[in-house]
Amino acid sequence: MNQIELMQELHSLNDSELFYRQYQQAKGNKETFEKYLRSLDVDEVVAKHYIIPELKETMPPAMRDEYFFTNSDVGIVIQKHNCFTPEFKHFHTYFEAFYVYEGICRHEVAGKSKILRMGDFCIIPPGTPHTISVQDRSIVIVMIMSSEVIENVFKNPTYYKNNPLSEFFLKSIHYSSDNNYLMFHTGNDQELKDLIIQMMLESINKYQEYDAILLSQFAIFFAKLIRFYESTIEMPSDNPYGAELAYDIMAYIQENHDHITLKDVARKYNYSVEYTSRYIKKVTGKSFMEILTDSRMKHAISLLKSTTLSIAQISLQIGYENTENFIRVFRRKYDMTPTSYRKTSAANQLL
Repeated sequence: MNQIELMQELHSLNDSELFYRQYQQAKGNKETFEKYLRSLDVDEVVAKHYIIPELKETMPPAMRDEYFFTNSDVGIVIQKHNCFTPEFKHFHTYFEAFYVYEGICRHEVAGKSKILRMGDFCIIPPGTPHTISVQDRSIVIVMIMSSEVIENVFKNPTYYKNNPLSEFFLKSIHYSSDNNYLMFHTGNDQELKDLIIQMMLESINKYQEYDAILLSQFAIFFAKLIRFYESTIEMPSDNPYGAELAYDIMAYIQENHDHITLKDVARKYNYSVEYTSRYIKKVTGKSFMEILTDSRMKHAISLLKSTTLSIAQISLQIGYENTENFIRVFRRKYDMTPTSYRKTSAANQLL
């Protein structure tokens, strides 16, 4: 599988998602839902590991390592979280992290519910009850990590540093921690998104020496999280309102970059345009227009690499009604036209 095929797969519904969508539609009609449940072949549902809260036979007491890892496995599994899966509280015997690649999802832990947006990366340690819900066609990628691989990486002097990520992992392994999750807010960071996709491809294709490459990419991914996003870390015991507001504003701009204005942001958060402009510059070091342009260009890069949309269609999709304006901004940022970038990217994928 190559990157284009993987992106197409991520944007399509698999058999499990089609099943869960049918389940959700049936659940919306109380009169016929019981009939729908009776029509299911329970043995088949269990064999396919489908989760139906109304059918106790399908509910595992815990999500265990052996569901995902075998003796020959590297201890890391990366896969898409199925859309439309019913919410159910569960815990697992491994570390789980989920990355919102596109869209949103809802997460609940320790009785608190939170909407996660694009670029949010949340790590849940073993034994922590939580729920995660993706009730539309958003793309959420799950990283399943055995405690052994976490300990091997983060006890290695090359990778272990005195930082919140290493402390979180090692405390969770060796004794109970007060923090039942750790979250980074990375926004629309295309480098991290590309790295996630490359890890998925290694995990899927399992070419020669894939395990060594996957572990190296895994270490690089977490190192980049600390290098660039340590200041965004959110934990249950450390969640200042000011920082959370800054993340929300950034996410709001990135999610709506095809049409948003500074006035829209000010109205959303009940501030004046002038105060909003100063606040954004203070907490991010960038102006509203710089953030908006960066988000649009990163989206353009993604579309150029993973779709066959025309330059004019991409221009409209990211918020530029004038295609020439889009080309000019793109050239200024990347020193080449969108068409040249697409050709170069396609040539590199063939190497």
